[in-house]
Amino acid sequence: MTSNSSGGRPYRPQLPARQWEAVAPYVHDVVARAEPLVIYSARELYPAVTRLVLFAKDEYAPLKDDAVFNPYMVGRFVVHHLDGYSRASRNTIRARLRRVSEALLGDAAAGTFKKLGKADAVRPYSLADQASLEGWSRAQTSEERRTSAAALLSLGFGSGLTGAEIIRQRLEDVHVDGDQMMVDVHGQTARSVPVLSDWSAGLHARRAFMLGSGWAFRTDQRGSNVNLITDFVSRTAPPMEIQTRRMRATWLVYHLNAHTSLKYLLRVSGLTSAESLDRVLPYADE
Repeated sequence: MTSNSSGGRPYRPQLPARQWEAVAPYVHDVVARAEPLVIYSARELYPAVTRLVLFAKDEYAPLKDDAVFNPYMVGRFVVHHLDGYSRASRNTIRARLRRVSEALLGDAAAGTFKKLGKADAVRPYSLADQASLEGWSRAQTSEERRTSAAALLSLGFGSGLTGAEIIRQRLEDVHVDGDQMMVDVHGQTARSVPVLSDWSAGLHARRAFMLGSGWAFRTDQRGSNVNLITDFVSRTAPPMEIQTRRMRATWLVYHLNAHTSLKYLLRVSGLTSAESLDRVLPYADE
């Protein structure tokens, strides 16, 4: 049997003990069976396998190979759970899980993996979904986490920022102009974005907590961790997958339905052409 250790130490992810203990026997068993059949070492397999197994468990799938490593389940995991990861990181994790799936399921998996679809990634959240996520933000266990979660929703639903922009956003660049809250975004798509009034409260709360300066999302960060949002969300129990691309799509569809000027929408969204809206058009009103 393959050792479940790395450098002599048993593999132990940074998870609550009860959460890890619920899946550890199955994770160790999978890695032990798969390692001799794939090109990856146990050390490379453990993080990817652990994340997938936790995702499958949250989806109420039985901890059995044909359920957890079903190509459809792997695809859902990559699209939904790894939304905040860089493309290179997503591809690396997906490749490892694909090889494990093919090793464990054989012909049932080989050749059935397809290019990741993008439909779910741009499907707007419903009003009920948004209300549920707002409730999730208020249920966080500390003021730092509550205001971070609220700011995440304000910047996503209220300002349409991308995941990378949310991570880099500073509170010094959030200001109120009359009755309108504005977010100044820096970088390649620098712009000033008005925050939708229904979502401005989260940023007001974050500014009050941080005394007006510092990171809009997560206090102790450097603004460059591409996995910051995913890691934050994975430590909670959100009512659904939280994807920054879907929040941005929700914001874009809101403006389309509100008949916002196309030129203005392109400017405040940081998009360069109307064709960029093609993915969300099917979700807008006729």
